[in-house]
Amino acid sequence: MPYVTNTGLTVRPLSNALGAEISGIDITGEVSDAQIDAIRSIWNQYHIILFRGVDWSPAQQVAFSSRFGSLDPHDATPFSRHADHPEVMVITNKERDGKPSDTRNTGRNWHSDYAYTGRPAAASMLYCLEMPEVGGNTMFCNMARAYDDLSDKMKQVVEDLHSVYDFSLVAGLAERTPEYVKEQLRLNPPIAHPAVRVHPDSGVKALYVSERVSHFDGMTRAESVPLIDYLCSHATRPENVYRHVWQPGDFIGWDNRTTMHVALADF
Repeated sequence: MPYVTNTGLTVRPLSNALGAEISGIDITGEVSDAQIDAIRSIWNQYHIILFRGVDWSPAQQVAFSSRFGSLDPHDATPFSRHADHPEVMVITNKERDGKPSDTRNTGRNWHSDYAYTGRPAAASMLYCLEMPEVGGNTMFCNMARAYDDLSDKMKQVVEDLHSVYDFSLVAGLAERTPEYVKEQLRLNPPIAHPAVRVHPDSGVKALYVSERVSHFDGMTRAESVPLIDYLCSHATRPENVYRHVWQPGDFIGWDNRTTMHVALADF
């Protein structure tokens, strides 16, 4: 059921698994520190936040997003940066500069953003400008609930592991330019992160494993793959997923520390 916070925000859960729509505020205008704190609290609780009907410029998006922390200049993915705002990535299936867009197949496997770098993204915010006539949905899963639903014995196993993220496992690389792939692999060699993370604000534990993990540090790929496959299928089972049907003007923030997402090529 929707409810109203003491700062006047209306909160409507999007699914049983995760996600909340926030209304009763114009995020393109003046937003108080109290309202930012309230949004952050809702975000920590629901892992995904949605604002509808947003109409703003890249500069306004940068200004609002920076209220939640320092923004990444996207040095790890320089091909996709906005020309005037490096903190903004342009995700499109339309041509750019007369060439096929390198982001036309972005996000085609379950992942959390920038996990293949030494500085994974705490959160991501995506603004929808245009949509195809049908499809183009994004699915999100709750990695905190996925951890909670493991048996105590399995929790002991995964808490001792480090996931090795490998950029070569990003879906769709075969359809990108060789120059793009070569430079991305140079910028992002394989790197290990704990397979279970503790959220610094909420204190919840969440799985940190995805389809971009090649193996667990200290284990062979043959030993690792069955466990990676199980954890990913466990996390992405239907009852643990929210599927978002985009509308122009939608602005979604998700917490990469407690969620994974996948962009569907169904358009």
